[in-house]
Amino acid sequence: MNYSVFSMQVVMELRGEDDPTYRELHKIIRSAPERTSYAQMHDYYGRICNVLRREADRFTMGVWDYWDDPSRAPNDFQDWVNGLQGKEARTEPAREDGNPRYLACTLALLLQNGSTSDQRLGQHCDIAEAKLWRRSTFQHLLKGPALLNFLHVKSDVVYMLPGDDPACGLTQENLAGKDFHYLRQLT
Repeated sequence: MNYSVFSMQVVMELRGEDDPTYRELHKIIRSAPERTSYAQMHDYYGRICNVLRREADRFTMGVWDYWDDPSRAPNDFQDWVNGLQGKEARTEPAREDGNPRYLACTLALLLQNGSTSDQRLGQHCDIAEAKLWRRSTFQHLLKGPALLNFLHVKSDVVYMLPGDDPACGLTQENLAGKDFHYLRQLT
C-alpha cells in the first residue's frame, strides 16, 4: 500500500511551569488509550488540534509538511517518530537564567495514499507559498485532522516537549541548535 504524510510541529513560549496550555496538552496526550476506535482517534486529535488552534497567536516557530509522494512519505513519517525517541528533548532543567522556555508540540499522520481522507487533506494543505509560514496558516492546517476518517490513517504520532516536567522546557539555545534547524519563524 502507498502512503501520504501530514506532519506539523509548533513552538510557543511557556507561561511558567503552570502554563494552562502545557497542562491541558499534557493531560490529553497522556490520556491516549493504547487501543482506540476510529471515532476515538478522531476525537483525540480533535481535542489536541482545538487546544493548539486556540493558542495559534502564541506560535513563535513551526514547520509543516504534506507529502502525497509514496516514495517520500514513510521516511518522512519515520523522522517524526524518531523525534519521539527524545533526540530533541531536554533531560534536565536548564540553568535558571530568566530567559523564556518553550514547548514544542508535534503530530504526524501516515495516510492511505489516494483515499478520500488523503484527498481532502491534500486540498486543505494547498497553501500559497507566500502564506506558508504564518500563524494563521498553522491555525488553518490544524483543522485538517478533523477532515479525516481515521480508517485511512495507517499510523500516527503525537508528542510534546517538554514531556512530564515543564521545568525541562526548551531554551532559545536549544531551538537555535542543530536538532531544530528545520523550524521557521512564524509571522
